[in-house]
Amino acid sequence: MDDISRAWYGVHIELALLKKNEQEYEDFFCKVMKLKYSDNFQLIKAAGRDGDGKADGYLIPEKCVYQSYAPSSGFNKSKLLNKIEGDFKGAKEKWGNRLDKWVFLHNSQEGLPKYGLDLILELRDLNPTIEITPPWGPSEVKELILSLTDVQLFELFGPAPTQQDIVSLTHEPIKTLFRAMSGKVAKKIDIGPVSVDKLEFNKLSDDVEVLLTAGRRKEKLVEDLLLNWPDPEYGENLAESFRNKYKLLSLEMTSPDKVFAGLRSFSGGESDDISAQVSSLAVLSYFFERCDIFENAPEGWRV
Repeated sequence: MDDISRAWYGVHIELALLKKNEQEYEDFFCKVMKLKYSDNFQLIKAAGRDGDGKADGYLIPEKCVYQSYAPSSGFNKSKLLNKIEGDFKGAKEKWGNRLDKWVFLHNSQEGLPKYGLDLILELRDLNPTIEITPPWGPSEVKELILSLTDVQLFELFGPAPTQQDIVSLTHEPIKTLFRAMSGKVAKKIDIGPVSVDKLEFNKLSDDVEVLLTAGRRKEKLVEDLLLNWPDPEYGENLAESFRNKYKLLSLEMTSPDKVFAGLRSFSGGESDDISAQVSSLAVLSYFFERCDIFENAPEGWRV
């Protein structure tokens, strides 16, 4: 898997983890673990009075219990502390000598609050015979997913473009994309210059930066097509369409990468066709550089 494919899957993983909570988050994690470890990982479901053994999944070779907590509305202190303590003590009681390791995972992009981490560390000090790991958040789950094989990643997220797909891109797939987007154009605007700090200022992820950098290699194809398009105002109108879509997404989405994903979808990047995917990256990169989708970094913002 090359850098482009890894970044492509990285963006999809980030979005999947941002969108899922509660049971969906647990189910997604267990699906990944099943792909990774096959029958060595067992899903644990509640069974009447016996419950679920205070475990969402169990990795047999490591005697490891995994417990997920992914609330949809953020952490409540008392609920989080009760969840951590109750799940660990319950797992210790129910699994006995089959518990050598315990992992608590959550869905917070910002990490576990200090009071939650403090409790986990306290439990680790009080139970030296059990390996209690630092809590797993989305970043740890992402690395787990990226450790899957290419075939397994394809099963989860579909095909991903490669460096060679970027290099091989020609005018024709971009023409096809422009024709498909012809109904999305809006009024004419002026396309202005962009700050060199735009990526960093907008807090876009490293994966998005890799994808936009890859698309930039084919900006000349986009520019040539727009300069020679039958409608001379098409490029400026399309820029305004991107700007309008960006404004709408900015109101709806809390994550810059979610906004990027929405713009990529708007430009045809959700297709399973690789040519459409790389064409979308080229077009999105072109307009990212030349019009106000995402914010330009103000002068002196680093000071």
